[in-house]
Amino acid sequence: MNNDSASQPNLPYETLNGILERITYQNDETGYTIARLRQPGQNGEITVVGNLLGANVGESLNLHGLWTLHPQYGRQFEIRHFTIEAPTTLDGIRRYLGSGLIRGVGVSTAAQIVQHFGLDTLKVLDETPQRLRELPGIGKKRAAQILAGWEEQQQIKAIMFFLQSQGVSASLSGKIYKAYGDAAISIVRANPYQLAADIYGVGFKTADQIARQTGVPADSPVRIRAGLLYALESLSNEGHCYALRDQLVNETAHLLNLDPSLCQAQIQSLLDKQELIQDGDALYLRALFQAENRVGWQLQRLSVTPADRLSNFAGADWPALYETMDSV
Repeated sequence: MNNDSASQPNLPYETLNGILERITYQNDETGYTIARLRQPGQNGEITVVGNLLGANVGESLNLHGLWTLHPQYGRQFEIRHFTIEAPTTLDGIRRYLGSGLIRGVGVSTAAQIVQHFGLDTLKVLDETPQRLRELPGIGKKRAAQILAGWEEQQQIKAIMFFLQSQGVSASLSGKIYKAYGDAAISIVRANPYQLAADIYGVGFKTADQIARQTGVPADSPVRIRAGLLYALESLSNEGHCYALRDQLVNETAHLLNLDPSLCQAQIQSLLDKQELIQDGDALYLRALFQAENRVGWQLQRLSVTPADRLSNFAGADWPALYETMDSV
């Protein structure tokens, strides 16, 4: 998908630290969040906006972004990247567990857990969660439910941390997690270029940056194959239905700054997978090859249709006619 998100101009990025006090709004699909942050030593709270997937009330956040001025809501901090630090005070841990991050743990249960385990609460959840059964009213089933919710939150945090450590923005990290879930890290490591095919707003160039950050070699076959498809897609965006083999090889070699022979060697692999279709000397993206054949078939069908069976096209309802053709 050749639709890399527009890059931001060079703006003065800043770093803020503070406690996440309240989540005012969060979109479950995109992770976009409007929240309130309390900075140490500062009066009042500030509004922060952006993707905060995996962050919960009571946690200490390190935010990297920039100040913006919203025409209706005023000054707010727009997040580009963030990292999370677990709460270290009893009140912070209590608010953190009682924020709704774990299904079945509300304010009263969180207070009960923290009262029993104190500052070791998070360590207990990580290392010896079976100790939850020491608390009155928490049996085997409920302890398992709490543990499952806790592990899910830790997995989200691990994924967001990994992606942002590879230079992926918080916003894109959220999209990647929503697309792949727990498999996000393994997919990004195995083939970062899959992002361009699966996630709107990610094109080859963005995927290539992520690939280089994760250690994919410049001459990796997976990079070359993705480059070949991207080069052919770019040509199609200029109006070409296909490219000659030498033309595609040279375009890709220039794009990737590689020897053409390396690009030539990967074409057969794409043909074998039918991601490219060859017709004589021409190489097509599969979707364009199918579309061209379909248009040809429709034109041929019309050419042999008797004139008295064709509609009178003067004043024709073209949308309805196209719909009829699509249903054939």
